[in-house]
Amino acid sequence: MIDFLALMLVSLAAGFVVLAHYLYVNPDHDERQSWASAFFAAGLIGTLTSVPIVIGWPLPGAYNIAFGEPALFLSVAFLGAAAALAFKWEPLFPALFGFFGGIIAIVVGIRIMDLGMTQEPALTMIGYVSAGIGGCLTLPAINWRHVRWIALTAAVALGIAAAVFLLTGYEAYWGHLVQFAKYAPK
Repeated sequence: MIDFLALMLVSLAAGFVVLAHYLYVNPDHDERQSWASAFFAAGLIGTLTSVPIVIGWPLPGAYNIAFGEPALFLSVAFLGAAAALAFKWEPLFPALFGFFGGIIAIVVGIRIMDLGMTQEPALTMIGYVSAGIGGCLTLPAINWRHVRWIALTAAVALGIAAAVFLLTGYEAYWGHLVQFAKYAPK
């Protein structure tokens, strides 16, 4: 079995960092277009890695649901943000879509902890719940751009999620290199 969960986690963490920075900077309408490429990169890698997980179920049991489906939802939100910013559309609508993805992340994070999934369920829950809070707060942060505490709270939550996802992703790279060191396709 080959999985690309590490790549997906690091890419999504990079997307969290981009979104956190976007919310922190709070760019004017004329300055938003340059952010599109970063959201597109995170969305593209996330989509390319999560679709096979959702369709093919390469991970054990419910891990496909817990990792693949939220990642696909978030990746599509990033792609929507990329399109909105590239074409100078209103970014409120991808944020509205992301709000519902934020709820998914919170629910999945709590359930991962409840079921004791992953090697570190508490840390995984913190990552998911932080991502969910950041995702849910992105909508009001964009809608009420001048109420800075909302954007700053969302940015901090996304930063925490990024740190957890990066830690998990880089640990997965470390472990996968050993596990697959002598792997040869048949």
